[in-house]
Amino acid sequence: MLLKAINNGAVAGTATVTCESGVLGGVLVTTDGTNAAVITVQKDTAAGKKVFDISSLVPVFIKAPMTLEGTTSMYYSVTGTGAKAQFFEWIE
Repeated sequence: MLLKAINNGAVAGTATVTCESGVLGGVLVTTDGTNAAVITVQKDTAAGKKVFDISSLVPVFIKAPMTLEGTTSMYYSVTGTGAKAQFFEWIE
């Protein structure tokens, strides 16, 4: 198992990005320690099937293969005061 960064550094807000392997492998969540970071990842678009979601008051790193079910496009939403996330793809 190898992880490869999908985005260049931690991000906030919303966007659609490409995950070349089609498998989300990890999410590094940062917070300000007071407000919750709310992160969701969906297949293809904001209307797509939810692949990952978390709400956390503390920084956390989640590592596990999460398939995008046949697509390489993923939509993310990172919200909350001071919230950021770094996404990684799972490389076999």
